[in-house]
Amino acid sequence: MMHISISRNWLFSPTARRIYLLSALLNLALLATRIGVAAAMRQAGAPALPPAAALLVKGLLFPEAVGSAVLFVGMSYCWLGLAGSYKKKLLWLVLLNFFLITTPVYYFAVYRLAASREAHKARVRPSSF
Repeated sequence: MMHISISRNWLFSPTARRIYLLSALLNLALLATRIGVAAAMRQAGAPALPPAAALLVKGLLFPEAVGSAVLFVGMSYCWLGLAGSYKKKLLWLVLLNFFLITTPVYYFAVYRLAASREAHKARVRPSSF
């Protein structure tokens, strides 16, 4: 079994925080796009999208799907790596079944708070070079 070691410094780095914010926004955009397309098709009574519209929607969905995947992987590492009670981890494990909505909720509710604490610790801690 392959074990990838990701440090807390890497998980909470400024670059990782920016990437995860962008990924969370793309995840929410994916959710909105899917709901919007489904609602529009239902309202129009169309069983399928026309080819040109399907191509446009697929083009919009690709970066959103990549952002969702990046966010899911990053928040999974955060979820597994943070010290916390097993009850909380079990709750998030159950909630991860609702993939598109749970990962941005976890990002905004848990990760951002942990990242701000880590950034505060880094500012308070004297650097050792």
